Amino acid sequence: MTGGPTRPVVHARTSRLCAAFVAARLGVLLLGALPLQAASDWRAWEAARVRLHVARIELLERVYHNSWRDLSIASANENATLNDALRNLSGNDAPAWPLGIQVDAYISSVDDSAQPFVRYLPPNWTPGKAAPLLIFLHGYSPVSDRFNLPFFPETLIRVADRTGACIVAPFGRGNTDFQGIGEQDVLRVMDEMQVRYGTDPSRVVLIGYSMGGLGAWCIAARHPQRFNAVMVLAGRGDFYVWHKLKPEELPPWQRRLVDVQFASAWTHQLKTTPILAVHGQDDSLVSFDQGQAIFDKVAPHNPNARFIADPLGDHGTPVEMLTNAVGTAWLDLNLTVTNARTVVSRVRVGETGSRLQNALQQPFILVGGTDGAMDFYAQRRLDARADEWLRFAHGKPRTALEPLLSAQQTDDLNLFVFGEPESSFLIRRIFRKNGVSWTPETFRIGARVFPRADHGLWFTAPNPFNTNRTAVVQCGIPWGATISDNHRYDRIPDVMVYTAEPDFYGANLAVGAGFVGADGTIAWSEPATTPAIKPKPVLFDFYETK
Repeated sequence: MTGGPTRPVVHARTSRLCAAFVAARLGVLLLGALPLQAASDWRAWEAARVRLHVARIELLERVYHNSWRDLSIASANENATLNDALRNLSGNDAPAWPLGIQVDAYISSVDDSAQPFVRYLPPNWTPGKAAPLLIFLHGYSPVSDRFNLPFFPETLIRVADRTGACIVAPFGRGNTDFQGIGEQDVLRVMDEMQVRYGTDPSRVVLIGYSMGGLGAWCIAARHPQRFNAVMVLAGRGDFYVWHKLKPEELPPWQRRLVDVQFASAWTHQLKTTPILAVHGQDDSLVSFDQGQAIFDKVAPHNPNARFIADPLGDHGTPVEMLTNAVGTAWLDLNLTVTNARTVVSRVRVGETGSRLQNALQQPFILVGGTDGAMDFYAQRRLDARADEWLRFAHGKPRTALEPLLSAQQTDDLNLFVFGEPESSFLIRRIFRKNGVSWTPETFRIGARVFPRADHGLWFTAPNPFNTNRTAVVQCGIPWGATISDNHRYDRIPDVMVYTAEPDFYGANLAVGAGFVGADGTIAWSEPATTPAIKPKPVLFDFYETK
């Protein structure tokens, strides 16, 4: 269910030349035509397509150059798409949108990256006529990236052609479980489909399979007013059932982050949304009890929710719902009628419960904390952090060594500063302004003292240059040496002192953790770590989690 387009590759030298040529040509075009276009401007969409395909060429060179025998097809396809978008940009009139399948893109202000989505326009689509929208959230795939995109099942095309619906498959920043920046991507893509292709916001049907099923449960429960109906295929939505934990077995700071992000805390908002959930009783990847448990929390609130238990079904069996009589009738109905929506949620898109994690969903820059402009060690550390973000969120973030930061960057962006107070004026300024002191052996945060040797620190505070923005400092040992890339920023509160030892999830164990209040005081979590989250012999489900 996570298949993508053919993955041919261009030669490295061809890739570099093509990318450089396109970047230069795009710069000339945009210099005169795009002084900063609104999100609804077709030129911005075409420019995003160009930037996406330049990034795809770079991926071909960096990742796939040894993977395929014949590289000419990839080279031809990428260059044809680039030339098509560049031709459109050189003209004065908006292009006619091609029907069928196309890879589109938008530019995320978070990290200034081009993010893809796959859309389908049915044969009877016409501009100005509101069409229903089918959203398909993909399953976990360890090979997904901006070139090897997860598509929607082709069987949905028959449903779309019959009902006149458009289809979109958000990338969701890869394998983020469609939480945090992944949720932000899904709702942004929904908005893009409405603005670009006129889809009807009152007839949006969300479908999620496997990891996408988790995304469907969580996004629908947190934002029920956005969806006309939801179909969940082999999906989980309760963290505690997933990991066989009781809420009280998590430290309070982790419980806060879990409860904000997972559907199990928001099922009371799914009062009227039609829901069809399907799970195989022989599912060995997402166990049947996980699918049953989250539905059982929804059912008491929602007479329009239905659960189908397949007694012989495995993990893939629920996908048959997209072609059988029961599933297609349900889709046809909910794409053609408008259902009542009685709950308007106030949850912010992508909200995590952590100011630090939320700051990664607004425009930010990674900063190498150093007093010297030519600090090799600081640059190497900064490059490592940027590469971690690229692997996590599939976008190259903005970066700068501290002495090279511009006034506009410090004023406009959230700052993530990596280094030590002894060698960074910016870290010293943030610490002193927020009551943090240090010696070579310790950090003192308020009344608490923590060791520095073999420990790391995350600290969140207002940006000293613009208090409407956030500054985050990371000192000591790097974060997340044992956590998988796609969950690197799942479990970080506003303030955390941690060791190199991993918890059951692969994240670093905390010795102190808490959240910063509106007045700048820290509410510390007691305890910071519990015995239940210490590593267990089997850490993760192979396919679905980490």
